[in-house]
Amino acid sequence: MGLKMFSIVCISAALAIPQVRAGEKPPAPAALGQLESILDSCAAAKPKESENYKKQRAKLTEGVPEKDVAKIRDSEEYKQAYTAIRERFDQASSEEVDQACSAFAGHK
Repeated sequence: MGLKMFSIVCISAALAIPQVRAGEKPPAPAALGQLESILDSCAAAKPKESENYKKQRAKLTEGVPEKDVAKIRDSEEYKQAYTAIRERFDQASSEEVDQACSAFAGHK
């Protein structure tokens, strides 16, 4: 996957953060799947910063009842979105992963 396409995927998911973190309302399954997949992939790719990614991941569902979060994560929409992003990360070069994860970590 080209850097441009990979960056677009990650930026699109980043733009979904405000919708996911809209409060105590359950997040959209696809948006949550994409964001959690990116954060999990970045935590695995950049172990020194994994705590930062884990904290960001926890904030995505803050205030949402655990039973609602479990139901979302069990949905096909969530699983498909999570898997699609994971596959893109697996196909990306280490440079692409570094750049995408740095953007999510707030680095330039």
